[in-house]
Amino acid sequence: MSGDQLLASSKRCVDEGLEAVVAANPGFVLLPEQRVVVERGRVLQGPSRRTGVALVSGGGSGHEPFPVGYVGAGMLAASVAGHVFTSPPAASVAAALTAVGKDNPDGVLVIVFNYTGDRINFGLAVERCRAAGVKVEMYVSGDDSALTKLEGTAGRRGLCGTMFILKIVGALVERGGSMAEALDTCRRVSEATGTIGVAAGGCTLPGASAPLFTVAAGQLELGLGVHGEAGAATIPSGSPREVVEAMLAHLTRQDSATRLPLQRGDEVAVIVNNLGCLTHLEMSNITKEVIMQLKTLGVKVVRVYPGPIMTSLDMRGFHVSVLRLRDPSWLALLDAPTAAPAWSAPCLVTGDTEGEVNVPNLNLTPCHEKSENTYTLREASHVRALQKCLEAVVAKMPQYEQGLNALDAECGDGDCGSTFLQGLAGLVLDALVPAVEALEGSKDHEDLRMVLKAMAAAAEEGAQRTTSMKPRAGRASYVRQEKLRGEDAGARCVALVLDALCRH
Repeated sequence: MSGDQLLASSKRCVDEGLEAVVAANPGFVLLPEQRVVVERGRVLQGPSRRTGVALVSGGGSGHEPFPVGYVGAGMLAASVAGHVFTSPPAASVAAALTAVGKDNPDGVLVIVFNYTGDRINFGLAVERCRAAGVKVEMYVSGDDSALTKLEGTAGRRGLCGTMFILKIVGALVERGGSMAEALDTCRRVSEATGTIGVAAGGCTLPGASAPLFTVAAGQLELGLGVHGEAGAATIPSGSPREVVEAMLAHLTRQDSATRLPLQRGDEVAVIVNNLGCLTHLEMSNITKEVIMQLKTLGVKVVRVYPGPIMTSLDMRGFHVSVLRLRDPSWLALLDAPTAAPAWSAPCLVTGDTEGEVNVPNLNLTPCHEKSENTYTLREASHVRALQKCLEAVVAKMPQYEQGLNALDAECGDGDCGSTFLQGLAGLVLDALVPAVEALEGSKDHEDLRMVLKAMAAAAEEGAQRTTSMKPRAGRASYVRQEKLRGEDAGARCVALVLDALCRH
């Protein structure tokens, strides 16, 4: 294990990952020395062997589930992996091409992501296999829309938008499509696809102690590559709405040579690709913004695929890939079944998503309905006293927020102080003023003050005692005793509130 990474070793991590995938998928065959995974039906002997154009793709590891997760009927016939962020050697690629291409009259189509190392090594393997009699063609895919000019570059980089090609062309050849049809579809899908990404920082390679690159606090790298290559610009971090707005603006900017020319009325499929380290909740917020902002542009999202489609280890960022569905057949090919384990069903399907939906009356009790135990203050003096108490608590408690969170973090979820402050933020103290002015009378509250002092003293003593108590309920009861060094956050919170009350 390297540092905090759950890896057996940096040298063996790719091999063990492939072994695990094959162990979990009996339809796969591993060529271990070459790091090639082949669909079992493609290497069977005799009439049971699957034929038809075979798709092959791959590249450096670290982008899981790509490529091995997309092996299966309806997508790839074989995948080939290099070491982390390293193109596989030509000999390994040739092994994959031979495994699915030997004695296959329909041939092999290699789909290569546009990176120099991959183009060289895959290209060498293609030439060797052709010389050995294997029918093979190669398509180099680029879908990156970060660069505004292509002069002096190697062209558009291959990013997660190329997954649309793997799925559409994979379904096409599964239905008997020819090599010529497959190559033409690759070209047309690529032209109709654009991808833009952002990240808050780089990923950490296996065995390394620091990320490949850092981004200044409060900033995001816009248009970075899948390995962390520099992007087009640095933009301020912000809400999902602000970040997605900046991304779509760059994706469609008029002066960019790689822009995606979206038009009102377009129907699109969208990949929202988690680069590795975003939570599901963050991904949900981002996906919602992508759908809504495209809708604002007059573009209808008919399919959306959120998730870790093509990652970059533990990078904290995401890509958005948009495919203009210019060919009516593409949607059916996207929806066609596949045995590839990593390809998931879309979250949005064709149907009536416009307008309001009439929900039947379920006779549910509103959560804000007054409780039978509600107590109404009728004396002006009582209202004034309550107002002063609440003002004291509101003024006093914010300074303790982080300390309470730290206490809670030892045995809970670290939000005791913040949760309490959220409740205080909901108090509208000004609403009490009219009640004070409307009522008359006054009363000595000295007895109440004495009671509060006694309560505060008891609460303080109780909070201090919790440092030596063994928890018997709640989340703390699951935490080892030696981990519990501080007071109970809830008990300390109560003591602080009562202290604030008795001082006013």
